[in-house]
Amino acid sequence: MVRETRHLWVGNLPENVREEKIVEHFKRYGRVESVKVLPKRGSEGGVAAFVDFVDIKSAQKAHNAINKMGDRDLRTDYNEPGTIPSAARALDDSLSLGSRGRDVSGFTRGSGGSVYGPTTSLHSRDGRYERRLDG
Repeated sequence: MVRETRHLWVGNLPENVREEKIVEHFKRYGRVESVKVLPKRGSEGGVAAFVDFVDIKSAQKAHNAINKMGDRDLRTDYNEPGTIPSAARALDDSLSLGSRGRDVSGFTRGSGGSVYGPTTSLHSRDGRYERRLDG
């Protein structure tokens, strides 16, 4: 279970959604401190954003509510700034390997966003990454 915070990840937003529209939607739950729309990650699904509330109670109300924008059911998850929300990780995990183009299991997200790179405990051999037991 993710720790409750005043920061939410919101997924399945309509394409070309503007920050102002997101603020307008979520201000019904409390004061919104900031919104950051994230670049679209794939050809399917919606856009995601980080919505930061002034207090945790507002974020709890927004997370527990059913949120729709147009014909889209929005997904929310608590988020710690600088981490990947579990709902976003689940979206990556739900993709088939064929649709990803390559196997990215065992890889981590770089600190700069959606760039994948091998974890420090992985070493290349024959063009593949494997975990070494010696550390």
